[in-house]
Amino acid sequence: MTTPDSTYAKPFLTIPEQVRQLRERGMDCADDAYASAVLKLHGYYRLSGYWHIRRARPEPPAPRFDGEGREIRMDSFVPGTSLSQVVALYEFDHELRTRLGDALSVIETAFRFFIGHRLGRLDAFAHRSPEKLGAIRQGELGAPAESTTAYRDWIEEYNRHEARARGDFVVHFRREYGPHLPIWVATEVMSFGVLSSLYDLMPQGDQEILAARFQVNAADGRGDRGALGNWLNNLRNVRNICAHYGRLWNRVFDVLIDAPGQARRDPGEVLAPLVDEGTNNRLYGVLLVMRHLMLSITPERTDVVDVADFIADRSQSLGIGMGQLGFPDDWKRSPIWDRSFALDQSPMMAASLLDRAESLTAPQARATLTAAEPKPKAEPRSPDQLAAARRGAQKSLLRTYLKYGVVIEVELGKTKYYPAFQFRDGAIIDALAEINQALVTSCDDEDPTCVAAGLLDWWQTPSPALPRNEVSTARSPLDLLESLSEEEFTAVIRESDAMSSFRVHRDPR
Repeated sequence: MTTPDSTYAKPFLTIPEQVRQLRERGMDCADDAYASAVLKLHGYYRLSGYWHIRRARPEPPAPRFDGEGREIRMDSFVPGTSLSQVVALYEFDHELRTRLGDALSVIETAFRFFIGHRLGRLDAFAHRSPEKLGAIRQGELGAPAESTTAYRDWIEEYNRHEARARGDFVVHFRREYGPHLPIWVATEVMSFGVLSSLYDLMPQGDQEILAARFQVNAADGRGDRGALGNWLNNLRNVRNICAHYGRLWNRVFDVLIDAPGQARRDPGEVLAPLVDEGTNNRLYGVLLVMRHLMLSITPERTDVVDVADFIADRSQSLGIGMGQLGFPDDWKRSPIWDRSFALDQSPMMAASLLDRAESLTAPQARATLTAAEPKPKAEPRSPDQLAAARRGAQKSLLRTYLKYGVVIEVELGKTKYYPAFQFRDGAIIDALAEINQALVTSCDDEDPTCVAAGLLDWWQTPSPALPRNEVSTARSPLDLLESLSEEEFTAVIRESDAMSSFRVHRDPR
């Protein structure tokens, strides 16, 4: 027989021996039948995590902490400790796991959609295209570019998930289209851990858009992509604990929660407690993250507030401190726990607009304006001076477009984006600019994001007032603009009175 490489030498104990040991150490186990039934149902080792705080501490002058800073507990229990108290605490933790798992499932499902939807805009199989993800590194000494180690590890793990998938929708896709799944189906078969790692592989700009969508903002107002990635990893860890019936009560989590840059800068921000040690590794920090995300995903739901109130109620009845879960004494004063508390819903709308149309950042938009000519100068310019003058002219032209309201602009996380369909041949499309200006002029003091949503709706929605295509399908103004000359397009729009269908979204959700 092979002896494991271990110094563990505690003997095996039968159930009656376990009951006797607990009694000898000072625990009231009631009668033997009750104690035996409890230990058979839950297990001695599992329950030990719940009676740990009832174990006695060393009396002074004996040291209270070991050489690694861990609190020393004796084998004996403090007077008054009973097995029924331990079981009540265990059952509280069991219900806590169930409630928390239900709320986590809402968040997980939402991120499966948002990550898949964002990547699907790039390519139906973006997850199988490291070049689309930007997960490529240049080979050494002129060798061809190759995918990063992180991507290769990820795709290997994902392939295992895809191969094991057996759902009806998976069988349908395989039968109809082949062995591999498009990204919006792939996100449904991968684990939360694989999904979290996929987020880390996404292009930086897409990560920032997702972070800004959920108002996880850096100090400069942009989406804090690192913090959101950390949150997903943290929630993955907690979800796994719930799924494997691990202990949540009085637990210090291995994955520390990262406070977004904005919360680090502003101590009055609702997420500022995440900066504090003792919150960023305890359940209260997890609940703060979940509450914040749920306020963007489904703001009318109060699942996480319900969990917090459940903890407060049961902690009082069980006689345990909420500080054991990381709750500060004044946690109820934070407005985030008010059931009527709401976040600005404009970022969710702005991000949805960016999902609908390929968009350019301000520097990218300026770079497309190649028709912009710098003002002539008497003295000849050097190549560097000419390039700088052209950049200045492009910047000035975009500023002029914005001044006269002829270009659609979407702002998210302090970054401004411009739908790419507005530009052609180095400038804005004149016919499009005239319509944008006319529609914007009709909006008095409306929220800019709502106006941008109305404009995109008008351009992209098929209209029964417009001529149909060759297969009698209704066309949108944008479809028509791409198939006609600008003069023809303007005439059709005017004759059909299509602009009368323009509406501003006043509900930013």
